[in-house]
Amino acid sequence: MTLQQCKYVLKIQEVGSFSEAAKQLFIAQSGLSNSIKLLEEELKIKIFERSKNGVSLTSDGAEFVRYAEQIVAQSQFILDRYGSKEQRNRLYISTQHYDFIADMFCRFVSECDLTHYDVSLQEKKTYEVIRDVEMGLSDVGIIAIKSNDFDVMMRYLQAKEIKFVEFLKTPTHLFVKSTHDLASKTSISYEEITPYPFVCYEQGEYNDSSLFTEEMSTNVLSKKRIIISDRATLMNVLLKTDCFTIGTGIMPSKLNNGKIVKIPIKTDETYIVGYITKNNHLNTKMTEKFLAQLNSYSKELIKNMKL
Repeated sequence: MTLQQCKYVLKIQEVGSFSEAAKQLFIAQSGLSNSIKLLEEELKIKIFERSKNGVSLTSDGAEFVRYAEQIVAQSQFILDRYGSKEQRNRLYISTQHYDFIADMFCRFVSECDLTHYDVSLQEKKTYEVIRDVEMGLSDVGIIAIKSNDFDVMMRYLQAKEIKFVEFLKTPTHLFVKSTHDLASKTSISYEEITPYPFVCYEQGEYNDSSLFTEEMSTNVLSKKRIIISDRATLMNVLLKTDCFTIGTGIMPSKLNNGKIVKIPIKTDETYIVGYITKNNHLNTKMTEKFLAQLNSYSKELIKNMKL
């Protein structure tokens, strides 16, 4: 199996046609078909089903694509990092969906005085954040671990040779629009919010796993669940419906203009927020600078919010 074959499979899957893939790859269709045939023979699986409407992935093919995406992404990461004679200052960050991390990242970029750099902040599913750090696709990952899941998550991370460093701990909060029926409450119980629809972040195959969900007690909060994938959609859903979500309680007001309010939940459950790095990974100066600023920023949050 070659890297090129992985790229071929991904291109065919993307465009849904051998002929269109060959055209975009600037190779003969016969050569592309033969390459895929050899790959299927080597792996002893069938990757694509052909029909008059194009091609579709088999179940084995869908599984192979997930691995191929990781292989191609890793190869591109290596080329980007080491392929140029001019070694740029680089920092790759994966994080769960937290606007205070985006806020801090903007501060980091605005205060960076280097003449050249490549920095990346990507919001992803929990298991993807962990996978990116494990595979070296990201220098740093940022996750919040729910207190009830902390011991299990630490064992999970340790098995993957990943280190977790806590930088703040926060109580559990409800988020609703400022005109919501519950918005005037100073604190609230889980029982009071169950009649309302619950909006949470999509976690793929781990949607119902407490260990990977970003929200607390996702399976018992409500019989009505709305699953979304990004913060922009979350904000729109909260602002235009009577939905609620659960989170850390950290939301810089300038990002929502006071239209979303937070209410402490009557529970002992907390969020333990921290960053993850690969064991024995040598941090770059750029990474060290980011982590130093992350710790400084978290101290400001703790002081301002009295966490």
